[in-house]
Amino acid sequence: MTEKQDPLIVGAGPAGLTAALALAKKGVTSRLYEASGAIGGLARTPTDGDWRIDAGGHRFFTKIEAVSDLWRSLLPPDQWLSVPRSSAMLVDEHFMRYPLVGRDLVTQMGFGRGVRGLSSLMWSRLRRGTPVDKSANFREWGTLEFGRYWYEMFFDGYVRKTWVADPASLASDWANQRIRPIIWGREHETEGEDVFQYPRLGPGQVWEAAAVMLAQLKVPIAMNSPVVKVRSEGNRCTVELADGHTASGDALFSSMPLRSLVGVLDPAPPQHVQAFAAALKHRALITVAVALRQHHDIPFNWVYTPGMNFAAGRIQNYLRWSPDLAPKGWDGTYLGFEYYIGPDGELWNASDDRLTGMVERDLDTLGLGGSDVERIMIVRSQFAYPVHDPGRDRNVARIRDYLRQHHPSIYPMGRNGMHHYDNQDHAMLSAVRSVARYFGEIADPWQVNTARLYHETGLLKM
Repeated sequence: MTEKQDPLIVGAGPAGLTAALALAKKGVTSRLYEASGAIGGLARTPTDGDWRIDAGGHRFFTKIEAVSDLWRSLLPPDQWLSVPRSSAMLVDEHFMRYPLVGRDLVTQMGFGRGVRGLSSLMWSRLRRGTPVDKSANFREWGTLEFGRYWYEMFFDGYVRKTWVADPASLASDWANQRIRPIIWGREHETEGEDVFQYPRLGPGQVWEAAAVMLAQLKVPIAMNSPVVKVRSEGNRCTVELADGHTASGDALFSSMPLRSLVGVLDPAPPQHVQAFAAALKHRALITVAVALRQHHDIPFNWVYTPGMNFAAGRIQNYLRWSPDLAPKGWDGTYLGFEYYIGPDGELWNASDDRLTGMVERDLDTLGLGGSDVERIMIVRSQFAYPVHDPGRDRNVARIRDYLRQHHPSIYPMGRNGMHHYDNQDHAMLSAVRSVARYFGEIADPWQVNTARLYHETGLLKM
């Protein structure tokens, strides 16, 4: 280690804040630079008066004890809610429980459809023999896992909407973690045990508490401070901010998008490294929160909408997350419609009027057209989801190796910093391991969340 330990951190989302807390625990004071005016990244909780919006639907569940300990340290027990997970897919006016239950598939949408789906699944299993190779694209994976009939009914349209891409152009590695197999037999009777934790005032409550803790530890966070240049020489890193100010430290922990980090390196990396970075894509997310004066009973946290009759890919039912996301005493309906945008998608610049029209049409399709609207709120999240296309692993590995060789004092971390489709807990663990590496420990943040099968289910008490 160098004599002076004064690291810099880019990004005040879960990874950046976790890194700052981990450094402070070791007696090292960092400096954070956040491009936006909000704490928490995608896990922030924007507000509009007494209305609170969860832009991504953040379940607080982890199998990592250190992460659970950190969450507990940030909020007292009375600020955590235990929320049963309840999700459904809305297909042809049928709410099908998700994870999909075999008995529902065979009976709820008609006997003929059930037999057809079951036959398609059996045929795919006969063809399958062994698990589909991890290099398979998503369409191949989904067809083998669910049979062509049920794959096309539940997943093909959903993936086209949410990833804004042909499923054949997407890698399948993320699917084994994000999409659960069909539940057969009596397994579905244990689904009530699938419970997650949720902050009473939304996910941003946790990260705002982290910022307060860092302020008490004299760790500064500079908001509205986008980084436009990064210089790395030996064991010193210097960042230049959009306003012209600079800051130097002995390391840089970066949760900014990996392609953006490569783009601000000065001097610029070789052309081939720039090309690897340019190939990394993100999906953006626009959440339109709608408060309806009438109460409508929708018994799910999330409703997935694979059909092309919906523009939204998913609908959140906020009052099933926490009643405190709405004003006190609110007894209407509070929903969040999620609209996904591909790289350079024109919808990102859509006017509020256009988005309001889209959500009104989706309300009609949902059967809630004509309801009195109390309020509509719009939240835009630009770098919401790293795209896992077939070239992602290769491109990220080459950028990682270049940075390790030429910029060893730069530590990429987090979902965007490593361009990996992580949940909060894995983003946090990558930060913890990056800090451990900074202190000379043998730790590899790039090996976080690489298990082929990982499903968040059950309850880790907090």
